[in-house]
Amino acid sequence: MPESSIPSPETDTPHVLKEMSGQVLWLTLNRPETRNPLSLAMIAALKSALDEANEAPDVSVIVLAARGPVFCAGHDLREMAMDSPSEARGATQREILTRCAEMMMTIMHGARPVIACVEGTATAGGCQLVSTCDLAIASDTARFCTPGVNIGGFCTTPLVAIGRKIQRKHAMELALTGDMFSADDAFRFGLVNKVVSPEKVRSETEALAQKIATKSSIAIKLGKKAFYQQIDMPIDEAYAFALEKMIEVIGTADAAEGTRAFFEKRAPRWTDI
Repeated sequence: MPESSIPSPETDTPHVLKEMSGQVLWLTLNRPETRNPLSLAMIAALKSALDEANEAPDVSVIVLAARGPVFCAGHDLREMAMDSPSEARGATQREILTRCAEMMMTIMHGARPVIACVEGTATAGGCQLVSTCDLAIASDTARFCTPGVNIGGFCTTPLVAIGRKIQRKHAMELALTGDMFSADDAFRFGLVNKVVSPEKVRSETEALAQKIATKSSIAIKLGKKAFYQQIDMPIDEAYAFALEKMIEVIGTADAAEGTRAFFEKRAPRWTDI
């Protein structure tokens, strides 16, 4: 599989590795020595890679993975300037959190489905990153936590994503205790879709991604967008909205082709229009 990278602003070592597998793009966080933090450089590299992938006709699915024993440790506390003067600290933190939110929204609103492949620990913003992805598969050795409360803070921004993916009491348990939770707990909470053995996590993620990549890209693009638009609407508004969006998607050329293929008992030939 051909591999390239997103250059880092301050070093020749890339923050994010890129690897294509058919129409599946693997984006791998590449700062294992510092626990793959969501630094400004990492956020920028991820945002750039996601923007590019969402426009690339040869990419149907994106997988987020990481090198090392930690999937992502959240924000870099040194970069967050926790002990600097309050005025400088606030400006720095605001920039980091704003850029991070923009990157997370790119995952949510992007045209391509994004799957997290979690082999290590995901804490704070790293847990937020997992929850923001459309799907997640975790190794049974993976761990999850939102530990802000342990250092006198609170994982407020991670809870925006986490609280929309799992039940509120589970989200608050994560945030109020700061405890580390197992992959099985994450599955029980609804944070991940599946838990598998460490030796199977990548192959299971690849199989899921490749399955999704066989579907119509235009149907997935329109359907993913509609799902996130309606999910927080009152139910009557959601049905009215989804009705119009369903008419839109079944009016595509791919929907017509899929219907023909169904009746002709053959594989569809997608045009993605």
